[in-house]
Amino acid sequence: MSMDDPASRTFSDSWHRVAKVRVELRSSVRAHRQTFRGDTWVMLRDTLSSDWFRVSGEAWAFVSRLSLERTIEDAWMLTLEADPDTALTQEEVVQLLGQLNLSNLLNFDRSSAGASLFERYAKRRRQETKALLMGFLAIKIPILDPDRMLAAAMPLIRVLFGPIGAVLYLVLLAVAGKALIDSADSLFSQSAGLLAPGNLPLLYVGFIIAKVVHEFGHAAVCKRYGGEVHKMGVMLLIFAPMPYVDATSSWGFRSRGERLLTGAAGVIAELGVAAVAALLWAHTAPGAVNAIAYNVIFVASVSSLLFNLNPLLRFDGYHMLVDFLDVPNLFQRSREQLRYLGERFLLALPNGKPAARTLTEAWLLPLYGVTSIVYWLMLMATIVFFIAGEYLDLGVALAWILGFTVVVVPLWKFLKFLTTSPRLHHYRARTVALAMLVAAVIIVPLSLVPMPDRIRASGVLEASVYRQLNSDSPGFLVELMALPGASVRRGEPLMRLESPELLFDLRAALLQREQLLAQELRATSLSVADLMPLRHQREAVESVIAELERQRAALLVTSPIDGIWSAPDLDTGLGRWVARGAPLGAIVDPGSWRFVAVLPQVATHLFDNRVHQVELRLRGQEHLNIVAPEAKIVPFETGTLPSRALGFAGGGDIAVSASDQNGLTAAEPFFRIQAMLPIESLGDGLGLAHGRLGTIRLTLDDAPLLLQWERGVRQFLQRRFRV
Repeated sequence: MSMDDPASRTFSDSWHRVAKVRVELRSSVRAHRQTFRGDTWVMLRDTLSSDWFRVSGEAWAFVSRLSLERTIEDAWMLTLEADPDTALTQEEVVQLLGQLNLSNLLNFDRSSAGASLFERYAKRRRQETKALLMGFLAIKIPILDPDRMLAAAMPLIRVLFGPIGAVLYLVLLAVAGKALIDSADSLFSQSAGLLAPGNLPLLYVGFIIAKVVHEFGHAAVCKRYGGEVHKMGVMLLIFAPMPYVDATSSWGFRSRGERLLTGAAGVIAELGVAAVAALLWAHTAPGAVNAIAYNVIFVASVSSLLFNLNPLLRFDGYHMLVDFLDVPNLFQRSREQLRYLGERFLLALPNGKPAARTLTEAWLLPLYGVTSIVYWLMLMATIVFFIAGEYLDLGVALAWILGFTVVVVPLWKFLKFLTTSPRLHHYRARTVALAMLVAAVIIVPLSLVPMPDRIRASGVLEASVYRQLNSDSPGFLVELMALPGASVRRGEPLMRLESPELLFDLRAALLQREQLLAQELRATSLSVADLMPLRHQREAVESVIAELERQRAALLVTSPIDGIWSAPDLDTGLGRWVARGAPLGAIVDPGSWRFVAVLPQVATHLFDNRVHQVELRLRGQEHLNIVAPEAKIVPFETGTLPSRALGFAGGGDIAVSASDQNGLTAAEPFFRIQAMLPIESLGDGLGLAHGRLGTIRLTLDDAPLLLQWERGVRQFLQRRFRV
């Protein structure tokens, strides 16, 4: 029989294990029909445990025929006779029964009840223990049953979540929004100390307040529409306790609007408490109450919108997305669809069944699956790095646990699938061979095939000979005597400034000198003892006059050398004020050019490789690839950066000293990479190119990608954590 034959997908090798068993749903299970995108689904609810299980209409057609009066095979045959086109296959029946059994929703006939129940209980306990260990970032501990309390508060809940409550809620948000707008300056200035160590306890208190209101919002709306809420407790999220409530009974609501409102109730409640906190913050003086209110504003608004409404995390936003798209079990089915695609197109397994039921789901499920996995990995990595930045040992431990969860566990499950899965009974050898081939196709090129290895670093283009121009005297620009970009000779005037205040100070100093000269002349004939002090005063005034004369002469800015006046950032508007020391560009000699870049010294493999090619591109001229003959690499333990733009202060990669307001003093060792450039490679406009930012690329010896990635991770950890 061909593997692609429908019969091979209908029958199962495990059928003999379940065919003669008599089983039925437990008497405590209730069924509720729901419609998603025109398809009928059935919600199974265990009224004793409040657990929920969703099955398709085809699955319910089989499950509804289960009875202790007939065998599983008899029930399956009845389903085939009723509708052979939509009936479940034997393999699907086996999987469905296994899931229902693990969810503790089935009763068996007496002859097998003891063994089956024990096996079911043992598997369930192992599953719960495993989930507890694997879900170390989110451990739930139930504490109380709030259902009776919610029932007693139902009159108040109906008012709050009714038309009157909606109007009052909108008024509250409007008033709070106006209060925040009126105090916008204080609102943003106070955010600077939000993560300060002294504010962290208050931030956590605000977090607890907001999240308690959030969870009661879910519980209240769930109860408002007839749901039951029997679990409320503490969830250890990254070992930090916070409240949680189990409002999963809302999954059984037939109205999509009611399910959406239940999912959004937490954020709605949080925004309400944020509004109350905003009013409290705006009308209280600085103190503990004011600080807690500010923290509640932040937690109940920003964090709630970023996390709770994020559909890629299985919080409120995810459940709202499921109801909005009418795609039940989106998270689980997205994983199943990815598994199906892998089995179908990588392992060539013919008997798999896609989780997607429609063409839309065929692209939606894998898209959501990949996006949510990538986002979860990025989020977990961010959390681990954040914790490691404060507590390195704890961060390392979490990194090992995360690596075990992400790499070791999936790999072990896959190997177990290859060696023990009954689905591979007839073609296990072929599947193993295909898996090894796929692994080889991925691993061998990454680990053995040499690929281009390049390093990029930011830098600036400089003339080899240049003189920086700075204003030696403050004044107003009254005349531009040469245009930036023009060739100038040494001593040629570039611009003229005027400073009325300087001229006034100079006239005052000259008058003071004349007065002192007159006093000296008088002292020569009348009081010789006063002559020496007067002479000292006159000499001091003359030194002031000399400095003022020098500054007056500096009002005429001239070129210190022959070259081109490069001033791309200079404001040449007449009448503008030029402060003393203000940069006025540079006079550059266009005969020789160099590119100077900086690179953190973690990239020590530079000295273990030969540089095969040196290329650079200038900002604004990215289309022009400039090739330099060679690059000189010099290590600097400390030093001055060639441009502020290369340090953290200017958006660069090198840490700079906090005490240097100019952002030029490096606070970490770096490599200075200098490449001399042939003048013909730069094209026209050389005078305007001085100081232009760019990127240099060094091509090293080829190396496998795995080696390059490992080195990049190691360098990142070395620079971030000094390990």
